[in-house]
Amino acid sequence: MDASSLSHGVPCAPYLAFKHVAGSDQPVLYNFSEKKVDDVVGDVGALANGNCWATPQGWILVRDAPVVDHLPGRSSQPFWNGEDPAAASTGGEPYLSTYCTCLLSDYPADDAGKTTGTSSSSCLVLLVETDAPYDGHREKLVISPIVACRGKFYFNGCSFEEVGVLEFLPAPAFSSITIRNAITGPKGCRKVFMVESKQELYMVSLMSPGLDLDVVHRCSVRRMDFVRDEWIQVGDIGDRAFLLSSWYFGASRSADECGLERNCIYMVYPWNKRVMIFDVGGRRTRSMDLDGAPASDQALWMLPTHP
Repeated sequence: MDASSLSHGVPCAPYLAFKHVAGSDQPVLYNFSEKKVDDVVGDVGALANGNCWATPQGWILVRDAPVVDHLPGRSSQPFWNGEDPAAASTGGEPYLSTYCTCLLSDYPADDAGKTTGTSSSSCLVLLVETDAPYDGHREKLVISPIVACRGKFYFNGCSFEEVGVLEFLPAPAFSSITIRNAITGPKGCRKVFMVESKQELYMVSLMSPGLDLDVVHRCSVRRMDFVRDEWIQVGDIGDRAFLLSSWYFGASRSADECGLERNCIYMVYPWNKRVMIFDVGGRRTRSMDLDGAPASDQALWMLPTHP
């Protein structure tokens, strides 16, 4: 969605949409710059806890009620941009997990025909259920974390030895990249996110000393070198800020435009009502309390619709 229509003072300030808050059938919107719940932020009537998924590009997929007339391709605007609650039908699917990852293969053109950043006139929408499925006693392949970059989808970067690739040609085609000099690191558990930033592919690892992934003692960032097929450690993401949330959401934005700190990673923990901020260059970490935020098990970053 276009957060500029919702912000106060900061032109492109991000919002957090807290889902599954007790007593609310809709996400509760939290103004990140002002650190408060915002009750007057445009028309959110289209959003409900179980029918919306945020994309790293800033658009939000909203599921219509399964009505026969609402078929894919018949909606004039398949994504909600914060101003018009028009939504795309998901084709009458009986159940879609609220914890899916939603991705666009590219930045779509806006209604006026102008493009935003490295956008195209059309894009593909991919909705991936990221929690582990099982088929009897045999575990299926889980495609997570996953990200869109350069028109392709890259996934399972946390295997460290290879990265899966999904293309639509137009039929889905799977391949993989074998990683040179596979990553090794300290013992412990890792939560891994993949982020696209300015057409570059990044992997962010949040490392925990034990099994509690909410306790992070180290953060590392690597960029994919597609020429050498290798993850390269980086200590600087420039003027960008990476915004992460549970269920493998990762996005990149201009820190200055969004009122955030440069060269930092923001990871939200909605159940603890706090955000961890990692300074990529200085390797410093601090915690920020989300004062006034409701307790929740999921929070969506609602970002401006440009890269």
